[in-house]
Amino acid sequence: MGSVRWGWVIVAVLAAVLVRLPASTTLTMDADEPIYLAASIEAGESFRDRNWSRLSNPRLNPEHPGLVKALNGIVLTRSPDPQDLIMGLATVRGLSVMAGLGAVALAAAVHPLAGLALATHTIHAKYSSQGYLESLPMLWMALAMLLGWRHRHDEEARAWWLVGGCWGAALAGKWLHGFPGIALLFFIPGWRVRARVVLTATAGWILLDPTMWSGPIDSVLHKIELHRAYAEGLTTQTTWTAPLLSLVSGGPARWHPEVFPVSLDPVWGGLAVVSLWRARREAFSRYLLAWMAVPLAVMMIWGTRWPQHTMVLVMPLCLSLSLLGPRTQDADSERSV
Repeated sequence: MGSVRWGWVIVAVLAAVLVRLPASTTLTMDADEPIYLAASIEAGESFRDRNWSRLSNPRLNPEHPGLVKALNGIVLTRSPDPQDLIMGLATVRGLSVMAGLGAVALAAAVHPLAGLALATHTIHAKYSSQGYLESLPMLWMALAMLLGWRHRHDEEARAWWLVGGCWGAALAGKWLHGFPGIALLFFIPGWRVRARVVLTATAGWILLDPTMWSGPIDSVLHKIELHRAYAEGLTTQTTWTAPLLSLVSGGPARWHPEVFPVSLDPVWGGLAVVSLWRARREAFSRYLLAWMAVPLAVMMIWGTRWPQHTMVLVMPLCLSLSLLGPRTQDADSERSV
């Protein structure tokens, strides 16, 4: 990567810091943050005490995979007072911010405008500044998707092991962020490579998610049942269009105008539509559409469609801005990370 590209990466990350640092320190605690914080403390205590049974069968927040909570918990238990709410919130938010900055750097490495869009997109800014489970799995899956695209013509690349590992980590962090991997399989070469990626992802998922250790199949079925029961018990229903509206409506600027005084989300959404349409014959455009379409279809079908879930869509939307440049005859073959 040339010095000019590195310069744009630094600019995008600095822009992201300017947005996320105030957000992480001033946003009021969301309803889900205490739940994830308590679950992280439970996971950290289980690691500290080597209580593997408690780690694989958590009492708190059992409906979600355990990797992000375990990582948060390991850091939390090293603090002077793991039970201190302010310190705990600062810790998990800090880890979320770091993952968010990594995602911005990754997007900027593809294209400067993609990095700036992700740096200022308020959905990503909000949920990578708070103690949610979204920021780390999003980064891992984005890395898998971009590495897979870059090496799509090389069946022997060692990077396929990393692609599978990152996909598995995304699943071990939060299931929704692993769904784009299904789209990836249609763009990578040969059944042998696909099998290697799927097997590596499955192994990584089982090894990295402590809640899978007591029995992967039972764990998956239990989580599905918990999600189903949760969806049926909701008193507030959302429509199937909610994920798209959350992605482009700039909701955080309405919810937290003191933190996000303006939102460029509608602008980025409009430019994404234009760029994807102009480059519709390019493979990279189709890849980004598939990246968005698979998790979007899941969210449209499933009953729970909260704004934080659209984090899975923000990266491909911002990356689509890399298609705004002039079209060339070899653009389809040359488009790469």
